[in-house]
Amino acid sequence: MTPRVTDRVGQSLMLSFQGRHATPELLAALDQTRACGVILFAHNIGTPAELYALTSDLQAHAAQIGLPPLLIALDQEGGTVTRLRAPLVTTISQMAQAATGDPQTAYQCARLTGQQLRSFGVNLNFAPVLDVNCNPANPVIGTRSFGEDPALVAEFAMAALHGYRTTGVIATGKHFPGHGDTDIDSHLGLPTVRHEHERLAKIELAPFEAAIRDGIPALMSAHIIFTALDSQPATLSRAILTDLLRVQLGFEGVIFTDALDMQAIAARYTPSEAALRSKAAGADVLLPLGSLQSQVDVALALVAAVERGELCDDLFAATARRLDALREAYNLTHELPPFAEPASTLYESALALARRGLTVTQGADILLLARNARLALIDCVLPRFALVEEAFERAELLRSLVTQAFPHTSSLAISRELSAEQQAEARALAESSEVIVLITRNATLLPQQAEFARMLAKLDRPLVLAAVRSPYDATLIPDAAAVLLTYGDPDVSLHALVDVLAGRVQAQGKLPVTLPALQERML
Repeated sequence: MTPRVTDRVGQSLMLSFQGRHATPELLAALDQTRACGVILFAHNIGTPAELYALTSDLQAHAAQIGLPPLLIALDQEGGTVTRLRAPLVTTISQMAQAATGDPQTAYQCARLTGQQLRSFGVNLNFAPVLDVNCNPANPVIGTRSFGEDPALVAEFAMAALHGYRTTGVIATGKHFPGHGDTDIDSHLGLPTVRHEHERLAKIELAPFEAAIRDGIPALMSAHIIFTALDSQPATLSRAILTDLLRVQLGFEGVIFTDALDMQAIAARYTPSEAALRSKAAGADVLLPLGSLQSQVDVALALVAAVERGELCDDLFAATARRLDALREAYNLTHELPPFAEPASTLYESALALARRGLTVTQGADILLLARNARLALIDCVLPRFALVEEAFERAELLRSLVTQAFPHTSSLAISRELSAEQQAEARALAESSEVIVLITRNATLLPQQAEFARMLAKLDRPLVLAAVRSPYDATLIPDAAAVLLTYGDPDVSLHALVDVLAGRVQAQGKLPVTLPALQERML
């Protein structure tokens, strides 16, 4: 196997790793695999200076060993799916963007995100989400989607694509051909979508077709079986990745797989088996994840498959050509711009957008609350609901913001597995207050949290329900004094929520999804 062919095979891999620095083990894996780039998670990201040093060191090493400029990627969708830490800023979720009613919001959020990423050496974002969230029971998409209307999803997605394009960040639409109508998280199991071709074309595929017409540079596959298309998950399906996406829809960009260590795939195939099947199906860049050694083993397995004639070298040559074209189109080099601390205006810009998306579904007349009111702030904390999220704790930030606005606040954080003692403590706190402010996070998908919310609603106190994750929580308490939706709980969304409670701004957002009837949501 000549080095030239080895390099081509390696360009079909993107590596993941532990730590915040370019360790000797990581650099050795890059040298051995000849990978096209790396994907970063929250555990890889420290201060802005550390992130800049990491990406600089990786690009310098790539240049030294004769690799083209690396693709350095992460999942920075906004809302609950974020990898960035303060002082870098996370924008509101895609559903919160749609709640503003203005596609320009999606453009501005993408631009704000892209400016930060490119400044610190990240040149590829696995966003926007093009899934149409038409299933309220979807445990993994939800507010990551712009909404339930494919035309709205397409409109806001196009605005986001343009925003990323202006910053030089490669946008990657996901999860083809659509993860919106599933009730299984593909991190944990293998979802199946049984819709016929006509329905898929009308709903699931519509935003992807619009993005392809607009020249989206990259797409990510879904680990989902679409029975009308194939018996294999899309990531492993030639009928979907090649016949549908390449031939029928005419997509000429780069196809990334979702992480191959997700249980939808990993429960059935070894990392190397999954990689070989996905490459044969037509994927360009594989994300095996796992230990560095296991990723090196995947690279060796791919090389061996080419040597045996099991995989055609033309597949890898085509991927290398697409990646070269992508690097040229986005002017990727080994050099980074000079380091600069994040602009102090970023947070205020993101906060202004968050204020526009916050939605009140009932009880707007009782807002604002009196500054001297005795509030009981009861927060159902949920650092991580799905594996796609990072375990970021936000209860302390919310407590601080509410206490600043309402000095006579007493607060309590309730865990996901709330005990009888916690429930009793919450009840006592609520009964000693004038107003209950209840923070729910995906209560309609968590029966214990939903029952707890309904218990508090029976007390003789006005209850303000703030649903800071799923908008479907708005159906929990029909006679709540007020219901507010943030569609996600990054810092700026919680800040905007308190601004509305305190009457500093008025919530003007509109629901981008339909709320099911209450009896349909009772669990």
